[in-house]
Amino acid sequence: MYLEHFKLNEFPFSLASDPKFLYLSKAHARVKAQIEYALYIQDSLMVFTGEIGSGKTTLLHDALSHFDDNIIVARMHQTQLNEIEFLQLLLVEFGFELFEASKVELLNKLSVFLKDQFKLGKKVVLIIDEAQNLSRRVLEEIRLLSDLQNGHEKLMTVVIVGQPELNDMIDSPGMEQLVQRIRLRFHITALSEEEIQAYIKHRLSVAGASNSDIFSDNTSRLIYTYTGGRPRLLNILCDYALMHCAVEGKHEVTNMVIQEVIAELQWQTYEQRFGRLGSVSKNSDGEFNAENYPQLVVSKDGSEIGKFSLNKEYFSIGRRADNDFLIDNKKASRYHAQIVTNNGDSYLRDLDSTNGTYIGSDLVETHHLSDGEIFTIADISFQYNQAIGNEDSVDEEYGKILKYRKPGETV
Repeated sequence: MYLEHFKLNEFPFSLASDPKFLYLSKAHARVKAQIEYALYIQDSLMVFTGEIGSGKTTLLHDALSHFDDNIIVARMHQTQLNEIEFLQLLLVEFGFELFEASKVELLNKLSVFLKDQFKLGKKVVLIIDEAQNLSRRVLEEIRLLSDLQNGHEKLMTVVIVGQPELNDMIDSPGMEQLVQRIRLRFHITALSEEEIQAYIKHRLSVAGASNSDIFSDNTSRLIYTYTGGRPRLLNILCDYALMHCAVEGKHEVTNMVIQEVIAELQWQTYEQRFGRLGSVSKNSDGEFNAENYPQLVVSKDGSEIGKFSLNKEYFSIGRRADNDFLIDNKKASRYHAQIVTNNGDSYLRDLDSTNGTYIGSDLVETHHLSDGEIFTIADISFQYNQAIGNEDSVDEEYGKILKYRKPGETV
């Protein structure tokens, strides 16, 4: 092991959730403050989302660690349940096994329990992890539970945690009552290149490192390219790099070491693996590169507002800021559509959006784009211009086997 080699007291990049290793980026610090405030005032309903491995679990553990014994925490990880199973599992978390009870009996038992805890001065917190798997009916049950109160005091704080798809479900038609009851809602973004450097040094310091320069400063960009700034991937890569150095007798993690480790792990870049990392490239004048790539000409109300080169395999369109093209319109879903490009040919795919993607008056699910074809999303129109020399180069076999994905979803 590498602990003795680097004179460390413990493993700095363990995947286990440990609050003492928590590095507070700007986004993490803001979420931490909001969670602690909401728990302190016994607020009713909070929603936090983030990509897989973005540090959501560690953040919650840290927030809860600052409260005394007057707080009772129920944590639910299994979310593929119907309403009855959800209530049964919730009561199991509080120490009750009522597997034969009716829904009325379950709700009554829960209400009595919460009121008893309130009289004892206890705060009850329900944390629902992996909430993107919840059904609409269970989400409605959660909404009703968040309304339970004694006088003007809420009996339970509910924290819903999930991946970005959770936002699409919450924003879908019919969920307005749930949305109105959400007091706090925040998305945890990935770490930047600069934050990666601080993150690595922080965890090494907590682990007892006397040398804060074990990782060369110039490794941040390469690490970001392969991890996308996601803490879980960062931990895997950095842990393997330290082990690699110990085996090779090296005392510094350089770009060469990172490249060797990436080859051993057989990783592709984050963009290649998950389809989203930054935006399309620009030239030195700040203009989008169009040479030898298909192009999107974007218009609103008949006026051209931009041109985008499809110089990456996956180009995402939607209302979330981390899409390649952002549509600031409630009619657009957070991740609305995607263009997949291969050898100069592009395929348009609607990502199960609420209001649809149209070519003319026709709804599109999956469509091979032709030169000059126009599709619309909300109030934005996109004209697809084929790359020069690729007009007749449709790859039929690629079109047959192509697997699509939402941003952040593996293929």
